[in-house]
Amino acid sequence: MKTNDSLKAILLRIHYKVRKHFVERREEVERWQMPPQGYNGEQLILDDCDGFCLAVRKLLRKAAVPSRLVYCEINGMGHLVVEVEGWILDNRQSTVVPNRLLTDYRWLRISGFEPGEPWREVLG
Repeated sequence: MKTNDSLKAILLRIHYKVRKHFVERREEVERWQMPPQGYNGEQLILDDCDGFCLAVRKLLRKAAVPSRLVYCEINGMGHLVVEVEGWILDNRQSTVVPNRLLTDYRWLRISGFEPGEPWREVLG
């Protein structure tokens, strides 16, 4: 089990690395595309929030950090983020943020930890 400080350091490093090589591009048709084979955070990702999240999640898995995808709304618009023990990794944020500080986000659905696990509604 990672300590809180070491976990946050890993999250900060991964968020920074992916965000540094990420260019947001809105999609006409929603399609989730996995990062390229051998992705290590140095390759350029041209995508929307789901591309950012899939890239982050791939690096978190390499670091053996369990994570989940969270679908939310901000001002009525759908958005996807990654959650790790209450920390949110989001292409709209300049750093990792505790979920309790994102008061304008309306949390709707959350994935399981493993690929193929069902999504569930967020209550409350």
